[in-house]
Amino acid sequence: METIFDFPLDQIRRKPIRFVSAGVATEYINDEVVKQGYIHIITRVALENETTAFTQFRLGVWDGANFHLSEEQKSPVVDTLYWTTDPIYLSENENLRIELQGCTSGDVVRVYIDGFLRKISEGGK
Repeated sequence: METIFDFPLDQIRRKPIRFVSAGVATEYINDEVVKQGYIHIITRVALENETTAFTQFRLGVWDGANFHLSEEQKSPVVDTLYWTTDPIYLSENENLRIELQGCTSGDVVRVYIDGFLRKISEGGK
C-alpha cells in the first residue's frame, strides 16, 4: 500500500502568512486553491496571535461550499504557537481555511504552513 512518504516531493512548500485582524466576529484566512492535477499535503500548520488572546481558531479544508474541520483550539493565549497534530490532505479545487473568532482590531496573527504539492496528473487528466 502506498503512503504519502512514497510520493516524490514535486514541490516542497513553506508559506508564512501575516494577517492583521479587522476585529469582526469571525475572520477567515484562506490559503491558495490547489490547482488541477495536484494534491497538497500539509504536514504542519502553526498559528499564533502576537497581540492578544482570543476566543478560538479552527482550521480545515474549504471546498468552495463546505468547511471540513480538521482541528480547533479554544481560548488560545497570546504569543503562543499552536501546532496541528495530523497532516491535512487537499484535493484539486480545495484550500486550507483558518477561522479566527474573537480577535481584536489590529491583532497580528502569524500562520506557518509546511507541506508539499504532489503532481497527480497532467492538467486534471
